[in-house]
Amino acid sequence: MDWLAPIREVFEFIFPFFERLLIIRAIFGFILVFFLPGFAWTFIFFRRINVIERVALSLALSIVVVTLSLLLMNRLVGIRITGLNSVLVIIVVTILPVAAYYLSRFIKRRRDNAT
Repeated sequence: MDWLAPIREVFEFIFPFFERLLIIRAIFGFILVFFLPGFAWTFIFFRRINVIERVALSLALSIVVVTLSLLLMNRLVGIRITGLNSVLVIIVVTILPVAAYYLSRFIKRRRDNAT
């Protein structure tokens, strides 16, 4: 039994539901691959841009970040590119900038309250 077994069981339970609803699966996949990672990274790289610029940059940045992260995980770590592994890598790539953004805001608030 490997460490991905519980996660794989959850996905095996959820995926048959999405297989019946192809439109929802396509929309969810598009948002997960082409929007969310780049949108999260725009908060780290670009502080003062408007919403339209952020959406446009998030599409391009998502393509770059997702592709490079999957290729690096495949080449450097040796993780095979499968559906489950891709989803997990995309989720991690999306959570990292969100955690960094909130951590920087927390540190900034502590520093402002200390002075």
